[in-house]
Amino acid sequence: MLTFFLFVFVMAWTPGPNTIMSMVSGQQRGFKKSLLLNLGMFIGVGIIGLIAALFANWLNNSPEFIFSMKIIGSCYLSYLTYHVFISTPENTENKIGDFYTGILLQLTNIKVYLFFITGLSAFTLDGLLENIPVRWLAMVLISGAGTIAWTIFGQVINKIYQKYYRYINATVSFLLILSIIDLWH
Repeated sequence: MLTFFLFVFVMAWTPGPNTIMSMVSGQQRGFKKSLLLNLGMFIGVGIIGLIAALFANWLNNSPEFIFSMKIIGSCYLSYLTYHVFISTPENTENKIGDFYTGILLQLTNIKVYLFFITGLSAFTLDGLLENIPVRWLAMVLISGAGTIAWTIFGQVINKIYQKYYRYINATVSFLLILSIIDLWH
């Protein structure tokens, strides 16, 4: 059980497209204005979890689907990378995204598909976590907590962002590019 929770925590809380966008939204718009983006991500991760639970075998054996999701995800992350890179503190109010951006980000995030395929099928667990719906719920809640934590972190560093936004935007853009590269490994 400990291995399962370590896996879920590491996958959900380490930098990826959703955590990076949560951080950027928190630093540029604050916590309250980022809630819709986070809610969209939460709903999106729940949808992907349901899809993975229902179609885990098919997803594991469908390289065409995985390849197409990598292309779509790479294109979308490239779009987000560009907008993060060129943004300034004055023009970011509506650039990061809203509820639908959060859902779309998760639906094209191959890390989330792999998160659920692995988390729901690779671990042999006893007790309550043997039940796939309970495991799904734990994964969704831990993932949602991760994006909220990154949003809070973004808000905390806002004063630093105001002063060093060019460096921070370049760093976040670089991390998004690394996320794109990581999709293809």
